[in-house]
Amino acid sequence: MLKTAPIRLPKGGLVVLLAALAAFAPMSIDMYLPALPEIARDLAVPAREVQATLAVFLAGFSGGMLIYGPISDRFGRRPVLLAGIALFIVSSFVCMQVTEIDGLIAARLFQAIGGGAASILARTVVRDLYPPSEAASKLSLMMMLTTLAPILAPLAGAALLEFADWRAIFTTLFVFGSIAFVLVVLMLPETYSHEERGAMSLLQALGAYRHILADPPAFGLTVASASIFGGLFAYISGSSFVYIEFFGLTPGHYAMLFAMNSVAIMFAAFLNSRLTKLFELKTLLYAGVLIAAAAGLYLVVLDRSGMAGPYTVLVGLMAFVAMVPILGANGMALLMARYPKNAGAAAATIGASQFGGGAVSAMAVGALHDGTAFSMCAVMGAAGLLAVIFIFGLGRKL
Repeated sequence: MLKTAPIRLPKGGLVVLLAALAAFAPMSIDMYLPALPEIARDLAVPAREVQATLAVFLAGFSGGMLIYGPISDRFGRRPVLLAGIALFIVSSFVCMQVTEIDGLIAARLFQAIGGGAASILARTVVRDLYPPSEAASKLSLMMMLTTLAPILAPLAGAALLEFADWRAIFTTLFVFGSIAFVLVVLMLPETYSHEERGAMSLLQALGAYRHILADPPAFGLTVASASIFGGLFAYISGSSFVYIEFFGLTPGHYAMLFAMNSVAIMFAAFLNSRLTKLFELKTLLYAGVLIAAAAGLYLVVLDRSGMAGPYTVLVGLMAFVAMVPILGANGMALLMARYPKNAGAAAATIGASQFGGGAVSAMAVGALHDGTAFSMCAVMGAAGLLAVIFIFGLGRKL
């Protein structure tokens, strides 16, 4: 039962609000993807430097999660969440003003550090309120709702570019963050009471990372999660250049294909919310990793055979990204259940690994960029293989 809510939430309102908070990442990333080529032209920098803004964002998001998880285990979810959103709002305003790529990279870093609070603590609140199987179901429903952001955000970004420059995208993020701040103040209760926190010191809370990463099954799950999300962000960082510059599609056409992948994620998340009632979470986890690995191999073969085209590539992308909610929701639920007294740190471990893997893969895609689909396909194929090795090598005893 909820603790001391400032305002009573309507039925289902909590899941919707938490999904909106979890959407900070896709809103901040996907809305500006159609603008990457324009940013490169406007700031007079090569594509790899603009792609660095994405890699830096992912690294900052990952680092922010590692900070907020254990701090929220010690001081509660609500105050930490509000502080993070406030940082996101200020940084979004700075992004609107920059005129050089270095300034944009720095502002995106702080924007990411702030946004990490909303993303990770929204999921931690679910663990505070529900047992593992129900938490996995709620996390899947949240991901299904959150997937509306990747569907709508690139379309909104492309639409904004028709009437304004790329800075309008960051104005939109400033408004989004401000609305989220007000909603948390008015509607979200503290879900982790002083009594539940006990006498844990901040040092003890931070020390939970050592115990989690020294646990082989938890470590295997963490690396596998990082790998699959790394494949997702290889797609996110590389797809706009592949579809717009290599295949010659318009930003609007690219946004439509991007939305199709988001629909695949949404459908898989909805299906997972039902399957968690029928199958063990581990079974669903293993199946998802195998399908993602097969999809990554398909993309590599497609690229190397010279048969890559907008729609043949789309098939592999949809199969891979559809597995992200299967691993994301079930993996996070399993790890938080394994460490119930350090749910914030456990959620941050998985969340940080996901965005950390995304940062590495985004940098790899940028470094390997040769004007074709090679870098995106190669990194996604490697990500699927790495996930299989670690989930079946170390994660079998979860």
